[in-house]
Amino acid sequence: MVRRESDHAGMNKRSRRDGPHQIDRQRQAANKPSRRNKRRRGGVLFLAIALFAFAALLIYQLYQIQVVAYAENAQKAANQHYRMITEQPVRGKILDRNGVELAGTTFVYRIGVTPKDVRSISHNISLQEIAEAMATSLDLPLADVNTALADKDAIYIQLKKDATKSETDALKDFRGKYNIGGIRIDSEPRRFYTNSRLASQVIGYTNYDDQNLVGQLGIELSYNEILTGQPGYTYVETDNYSKGVLPFSVPTSLRAKNGQNVVLNLDSTVQKIIQEELENAIKVYDITAGGTAIVMNPYTGAVLGMASYPTFDCQAPAAAPDGVDPTTWDASEKETIDFLSREIWRNRAISDTYEPGSTFKSITAAVALEEGLSRESELFNDSPMKVNGWTISCSTKVGHGIETFEVGFYRSCNPVFAQLSQRAGVKRFYSYVRSFGFMGPTGIDLPGEGTGILHANPTELDMVTLSYGESSTVTPIQMAASYSVFANGGNLVRPSVVKAITDEQGNVIRESSTETIRKVISENTAARVLDLMEGVVLYGTGSAAYVEGYSVAGKTSTSTDDNGDHTLSFAAIAPSDNPEIVVLVVLNKPDDKKLTSKAAAKTVGLIVNRTLEYMGIVRNYSSTDISKLSATTKVPDITGLKLSEARKLLSDKGFLFEAGDPAMSDTSTVKSQYPAAETELHKKSVIVLYPVSKPEPVQVAVPDFTGKNIHEAMQSAAASGVNILIDGECLGIVVSQDPAPTFKQPVNPLGEADGTAQPKVTGAAEPTPTPMTKDPVGETDQQPSLVIGKVDRGSVVTIRFAPVEEELPDQPGSGERN
Repeated sequence: MVRRESDHAGMNKRSRRDGPHQIDRQRQAANKPSRRNKRRRGGVLFLAIALFAFAALLIYQLYQIQVVAYAENAQKAANQHYRMITEQPVRGKILDRNGVELAGTTFVYRIGVTPKDVRSISHNISLQEIAEAMATSLDLPLADVNTALADKDAIYIQLKKDATKSETDALKDFRGKYNIGGIRIDSEPRRFYTNSRLASQVIGYTNYDDQNLVGQLGIELSYNEILTGQPGYTYVETDNYSKGVLPFSVPTSLRAKNGQNVVLNLDSTVQKIIQEELENAIKVYDITAGGTAIVMNPYTGAVLGMASYPTFDCQAPAAAPDGVDPTTWDASEKETIDFLSREIWRNRAISDTYEPGSTFKSITAAVALEEGLSRESELFNDSPMKVNGWTISCSTKVGHGIETFEVGFYRSCNPVFAQLSQRAGVKRFYSYVRSFGFMGPTGIDLPGEGTGILHANPTELDMVTLSYGESSTVTPIQMAASYSVFANGGNLVRPSVVKAITDEQGNVIRESSTETIRKVISENTAARVLDLMEGVVLYGTGSAAYVEGYSVAGKTSTSTDDNGDHTLSFAAIAPSDNPEIVVLVVLNKPDDKKLTSKAAAKTVGLIVNRTLEYMGIVRNYSSTDISKLSATTKVPDITGLKLSEARKLLSDKGFLFEAGDPAMSDTSTVKSQYPAAETELHKKSVIVLYPVSKPEPVQVAVPDFTGKNIHEAMQSAAASGVNILIDGECLGIVVSQDPAPTFKQPVNPLGEADGTAQPKVTGAAEPTPTPMTKDPVGETDQQPSLVIGKVDRGSVVTIRFAPVEEELPDQPGSGERN
């Protein structure tokens, strides 16, 4: 008890000594560990919440990456290891009917580098050695390659835009041999055209767009899908080195399907003929608004040739056209493109319309004959006549008086055809117009075909003016197709440019067939109209289309617009006794307002002559033909004239011309000519023109004419560059010539020519022996030989003919007995 009291007393003593403040401090000290624990628990809670939020965000992001954006991210990941390589197909070829390639595809290559990656991972080769090899392979300055490789921050630098295949192959070999990375090779297809101005409006051109060639005009456009083919793909794991494919990587591939070939009905030789003759006509006759020429097979509708002038280069379609200064030409301007589309790229043969004029009289004649409204011998008065206040007269204004239907056709008298249409009546006449194909497109397999403009509700006056081809328009292809009706016995066939579609190996996939649209007239009526057209060439307005050895049937036309400008045209069928081709030529707006359709007829005659000869059609010479072939004309003096003026004068006289210097232009002055003025020559002889007074003419060999007929002799002379002069008649075969043929002689051991040189003649070269291994006609000898007796180009060779005598059989008893 004492102890307890003592303790209690002691406590009381301390309590009294410490006081209340001391007690509070003691209490605070006793409570202090409790508040620290609370703060610790709060920090832990905050940290737990933060960790939970971060984990939630991380889970959310993983969900977005792995689930929501799985496809996108998988593709990105794959792109770092895998590469989809597009294999572009090779565009198909465009071929002519004989398999001659007109358009094909080649490749150029773009070479670029990623400088930081250009190194070898398997060979010890320095960057300088790599640069030197690249410069050598690509034929680039080494300094340019070094500069590019030094730019390590660049992602891509193009070294060469248009590398050739041989350059690219050399670089590929080097890259593969030394495992070089960082080099990129991209191929780009390019279209090439073997004769880039041949049938350019028909073939068209392409643009490079989205790694592919896309057709823009003509066949390239209308058959673009067939020519393009189908692209292929390869999906493979790659790296930036070697050939890009990792070892043991198995690619997934879908091979490209190359484009198919388009085979045309066009014959490149016929096309060349009509383009040359059309261009010559444009220049000779000062045609200011271009022209058109068409050659068709009248039985199948196959277009053998289709030309428009002016033309363009398929390889550079936006280049400055002929006659335009290239220094002032800007192909980027909208006005320039509009001009090209309107005047240059336009296929006039199917898109342009024109007044057919008197060529339409053949249609009117067919209506009258088919319906029995007239006959060739019926008499008509072609004096001026009035229809609804409109005066219709012949070109003579007063008319020829009374004449037969046949003669009226030969003379092309408008009143005769106006009367024939009146007999038919509006409804019947226009039903034939529609049947001949003039009320709608022909359906030719080319883009941009137009249609003529004819009255929707024609009156009698509309009908009468159309009967002779005025107040309405047609397209050239419509007119050519309608004339095929007369050639094939009365059927309208659809014209076509494409003959077949073939695969890469040339196997025919699809072949065009003849499409007969309708029977228009009877075979008898077609033959009667054909006879009338043949008379136009023999006795009427189409005499300029006469061709020796080939009978030609045709119809002239000169139509006039409201401004007084003329359209000259001529439609023909040849040979008229066994038709092979239909030819149409249209010349727009000659500068000379007095020029007649003779210009178009003459151009058609030249086309017929060359085309049928090329086709191997045998000539049948009449006595009239022999007389025309034997006739001569004096060569005019053209020195002092501009080349363009000389061309016109020579053409008017029936001569051909050739520039002795390729640098001569239309403005060049002719200072000498050969043969000389006043020389007697046959028509179609060649006169060589020179821009200097004392030229150095080209030497040509004299062919051997003996044993040839007149036709063969003319061909041989034209091919050799000499002219012939017929001594006497041209019946039979050539039996002699002067000068003698250029000949070869073997060289003797002393190096001298054996034999005697030929006599020297006017225009002949000095007979100085010239060693040759091949003579002018292509014969090759094993031993050296000498060519003696060459002459100046354009020299005259006189030839003499003798009739071929019939060989009589041996007389009895004259032969040997068995």
